[in-house]
Amino acid sequence: MIENFREKVEQTIDLLPPMPSSVGELLAVLNSDDADLRAIGRIISKDPSMTMNVLKIANSAFFGLTNKVTSLDQAIRMLGTNEMASLCISCGAARSLVAPRGVRTMDLNRFWRHSVATGVIAKIVCKKLKAGHGENLYLAGLTHDVGAVVLDRFKHDVYQEILELTHKENITILEAEQRIMGASHDVVGSWLMQKWQLPEVFVEVATFHHSVTQASPKYIVSVALISLADLLARLTLHGLDGNMDGVIITDTDAFKVLQKKYPSMAHLDVVKLVWDLDSAQPEIDEMEHILKSSLPS
Repeated sequence: MIENFREKVEQTIDLLPPMPSSVGELLAVLNSDDADLRAIGRIISKDPSMTMNVLKIANSAFFGLTNKVTSLDQAIRMLGTNEMASLCISCGAARSLVAPRGVRTMDLNRFWRHSVATGVIAKIVCKKLKAGHGENLYLAGLTHDVGAVVLDRFKHDVYQEILELTHKENITILEAEQRIMGASHDVVGSWLMQKWQLPEVFVEVATFHHSVTQASPKYIVSVALISLADLLARLTLHGLDGNMDGVIITDTDAFKVLQKKYPSMAHLDVVKLVWDLDSAQPEIDEMEHILKSSLPS
């Protein structure tokens, strides 16, 4: 274990570029109980790049709206305040994790591909289950592994050893992180979520997506959805660590938690679900492109 690990990692978090000021305003709305459509519109309209991304996302296959969205007000009405705020915050979060020029970093293209795939797949699974937890799932999926970026920024050479170990010994990132650093990205991710003052559901997802049964009852379904989507993303080759040989989806805590909440999962054809996720590839590609287009070049 690295001496004064938390203190040193939190210093790394403090050095991350700040989120755009508009994101701070959106977070205040997202944390309130009475989000106002007009207030959301005013905040987003102050940021031209955010406005452009909102319209791109609203018209993407991700939402599949039948009518073309041509204005910010229309997008907010169609998608709702929480969904809209989450989508904007996701772009702000991605900007804050861009490595400064000259700083060595992990393969962020691969990282964001896994993160986007997890968010998209979580929405698909939620829709299949007819679960009422669809709001904010994309942002939860996008940010569930951000602790990995922080650990890489903290000790890049060491983190490269961790990633190599996952493939060499076919173990998870979590196992490799704990073996080499003595701490893992789920814990570090929770520190970053708290620093960013994201709502509690995002802290819970970051903290417990590898230990679903430890999540609070209030958020355990959302945590389980992201955990399952994370596994499915890795099964469909959108992962960061070693392969998934031997993993049985129906034996995971995430699947069992969801099955308890939604008994219809007992009849879910998991093999077909994995195969059907091939059809989600255009959505993953599109959302990845939109996310990357929002980042500074």
